[in-house]
Amino acid sequence: MNAASIKTTIDSYIAAWNARDFERMAAHFTEPAVFVLASGTQVLPTRAELADFLRAVFVPLEARGFGHTVIGAITSRVLSDGLYLAEVDDIRRFHRDGPLLETLEVQYTLRRDAAAVAGGLSMVSALWCDPGWRDRRL
Repeated sequence: MNAASIKTTIDSYIAAWNARDFERMAAHFTEPAVFVLASGTQVLPTRAELADFLRAVFVPLEARGFGHTVIGAITSRVLSDGLYLAEVDDIRRFHRDGPLLETLEVQYTLRRDAAAVAGGLSMVSALWCDPGWRDRRL
């Protein structure tokens, strides 16, 4: 496995995100999948439940005029044999009319998976972070 495989997986997921293809988004994840957000942690036992969760995530985004997402660089690390961390530091969500709505960072945990949708990897978890989180100290 290499950084290109991780990029392929993340790019495929973002393409499904921008297409609002919730089932395809969910297909990129293992069962169960874990989403960690400031509002709480969601453990989603099935891809159908994950697709429903993602639909709910889109409700406030669509209300704000969300158009599409563009990602920046991906930093990849090997956590263990067959387990990887992908840090996407510059995720920009744009309004359908062009202006930037918000920026965030996400850390994805990925696992080698022969049945994966893209890149030979499935995502296990997503941790949504505020930009600049690495600079904050307790």
